[in-house]
Amino acid sequence: MAYLSKNISVLAYANGFTLWHYSSEDTAAEILADSYFDDAANLLRRGDLIVMNTDTEGSPETRVSAVRAIAAGAVTLGNEPNKASFVANASGGATVDRECRAQIAALINALVAAGQMEAS
Repeated sequence: MAYLSKNISVLAYANGFTLWHYSSEDTAAEILADSYFDDAANLLRRGDLIVMNTDTEGSPETRVSAVRAIAAGAVTLGNEPNKASFVANASGGATVDRECRAQIAALINALVAAGQMEAS
């Protein structure tokens, strides 16, 4: 399948940052691939986070990823925030302030505890 605009929604927005939710029958590998979200390039910003419910008709999985870059309408997702390489300095990569990272970590821990996401 492909990206469907009806499946993306805003969970929270503040100070130019948006936390999105996306649900799809597509697998995590398909959704996390470069260019999957190209049709949403006008909505997304670098550093936004997307909580994804993937493979909803098969082996459902919850993933969280960041928008790493948007260039010429091409959207590239970054590493998941529970991966050490997600947080980078301001000169490159995605940055999220310390307080926001703590909230994201709490969200991820809750998803892991509920069995909705694998610990990394």
